[in-house]
Amino acid sequence: MLGKILCLHQGSELYGSDRSFLSAVESISTTGAVVNSILPSEGNLAPLLRDTGSIVEFYPYGVLRKQKLKKPFLYTWEILRAIYFYIRKFKSYDVVYINTTVMLSALVAAAFYRFSAKKIYCHIREIPDRKSIAIFKFLLVFSGAKLVFNSEATKKSFKLSGKVVYNGVEELNFNFAEQKKTSVKNILLIGRINTWKGQSLLIDALEKLSEKSDFSFNARIVGSPFEGYEYLEAELARRVKGNSVLEEKVQFYSFCADPTEHYAWADYVLVPSIKPEPFGRVAIEAFSAGKPVVVAAHGGLIEIVTDRHDGYLFQPGSVDSLCNALLGLSEPDSEQYRHLSRMAKLTYLERFSMKSYKENILVALGV
Repeated sequence: MLGKILCLHQGSELYGSDRSFLSAVESISTTGAVVNSILPSEGNLAPLLRDTGSIVEFYPYGVLRKQKLKKPFLYTWEILRAIYFYIRKFKSYDVVYINTTVMLSALVAAAFYRFSAKKIYCHIREIPDRKSIAIFKFLLVFSGAKLVFNSEATKKSFKLSGKVVYNGVEELNFNFAEQKKTSVKNILLIGRINTWKGQSLLIDALEKLSEKSDFSFNARIVGSPFEGYEYLEAELARRVKGNSVLEEKVQFYSFCADPTEHYAWADYVLVPSIKPEPFGRVAIEAFSAGKPVVVAAHGGLIEIVTDRHDGYLFQPGSVDSLCNALLGLSEPDSEQYRHLSRMAKLTYLERFSMKSYKENILVALGV
């Protein structure tokens, strides 16, 4: 029987990093260890963690949030309180698993145990900008935590030693025989609405393509912004309503815990991120459903997608390159599309299944 393991995460919803954290806890729970998890709030994630057998607690402080920097004195006090909280909390555990580098106070607290027998790990799922990465590198080295990266791109950006474990997802299955295929391409962009996920870039491209009568499409933008950033979603909606063609063809959907219906609807899944994706979980979710992807060719995405084999690559941040990629998409009722679909599924089964992820994460954590 293994000892007690504490798992920490910065979110409470079911976006990519939240689902990846859930997968890690599911894996750890199979070892027979006593697993406790700490989240900032209840949300959709907590019930699923409890289903794994994990005891779930809530503590909302000590997470790096840009919005909180607007009140620096209050935020500093919260960070210091959270460091003290985690120093005390870690005493009761043999292994601590910190998910993502934004768990600021937990990483500082880890430094107090760097010469102890405790095993403390940080799973890095971000590629910070150049200004921030030096700070994060210092924090990680100071913490003494052993590092796990979600892609070679993430590891390369930090230039620190550690193990790479690709994410895995549960397989999505649909009855393809019942899916009506036409020449109209259904394009899905799913993910957190923010300044770099590329929702605005997609609108730019669709505005340009709406002038071409030979490009038939429907698009769904699925996701919600963080609190305080609702204006980003409002601006996207305003632009769509201001274009008579897009208003009929582009629909917005709020974040949903189960996106299966959206993947079932889609012919192609788009990941147009302006900044490099540390990994690109949406791409492998699409692959698990047999859906080809259209992705920006940087970050972890180029470790997942092979151009014109299981998806399409385009130049990051380029409206023209994205337009060209969309214009070059195979018709959904064509044999070429069916080949792309089969290859997408095969890529998932060979490299990104949940079975592979669970085995690899346990090896990386030494549990």
